[in-house]
Amino acid sequence: MSIEREDLMICPARVTLDAAQMAFFDGLPTKAPSVQAELGCELEQGHEGSHAALGQQVDTTMWWIQWTLSASEINPYTWCPATHLPDTERRDDKDCALFNGHPGSHSSAKRSWQASEAA
Repeated sequence: MSIEREDLMICPARVTLDAAQMAFFDGLPTKAPSVQAELGCELEQGHEGSHAALGQQVDTTMWWIQWTLSASEINPYTWCPATHLPDTERRDDKDCALFNGHPGSHSSAKRSWQASEAA
């Protein structure tokens, strides 16, 4: 197993979702895989502000879990508009995989279930 360079630059923070948060995700109308109870921050290591992990995507809305040492919440966002190729028709590994307005660098980490949902 190889370690991608980008993996070394991702924040190591983790969060465990509570029962109410899991129930929220279970109630969303989507065909995406079920949400894991423990998620890792997807932002750049050393980022400003709260940590963030994608919980679920429903149509054009992405539900992100954001947390600090004292609290966590679920917030709706749209995709970050940054892309390496202009005028792309679908999201792929060349588009930023984070939410619009995220702190730090853009991430081009591809999520396989997002690509299959977009197809």
